[in-house]
Amino acid sequence: MPSPDEAIYISVGIHPWRLTSENYPVQLQWVEAMLRQDKRVIALGEAGLDKRCDTPYTLQKKAFRAVCSLSGQYRLPLIIHAVRAYNELIALKKEIRPSQPWIIHGFRGKKELAQSLVKQGFYLSFGERYHADALREMPEGSFLLETDESLVPIESLYSRAAEIRGISPESLAHEVCRTVNSLFFSR
Repeated sequence: MPSPDEAIYISVGIHPWRLTSENYPVQLQWVEAMLRQDKRVIALGEAGLDKRCDTPYTLQKKAFRAVCSLSGQYRLPLIIHAVRAYNELIALKKEIRPSQPWIIHGFRGKKELAQSLVKQGFYLSFGERYHADALREMPEGSFLLETDESLVPIESLYSRAAEIRGISPESLAHEVCRTVNSLFFSR
């Protein structure tokens, strides 16, 4: 599970799609080793809960809790993969009470879910596909933009998102840059 040598910053985690009871100990050891050895690591994740994948849910939850613990121990934000598991994530966040930010990756939910998650302290990251109303209503400083799920240039995502939010792409870029800096580089 090597990290790309050319990357300046990376995140490491245990993705529910690639998790088995056999490989879980090895994956956890790899994440711990990367945290100790690679200074490029600025976040944990993706980690999370996915009710649509074949990985047993109890194993997903065990791995997610382990990565959450490392997030707290290393004081790094957690990037979360969530599919049909928002209620469970909210409950876990209330139980664990993390001191580090939790960021939901590739958010595609509706405006009401987005507002509820933000009220509960989650950050949301939007890719190419999302509900425009959800992004439009996001408070400044509570969201990111990403290209993880598509080949669309980030500039195109910024242009579309800026139009939806009624601001210039440059203003949006400054807004998101402040959020990125506060989440990943203000430790």
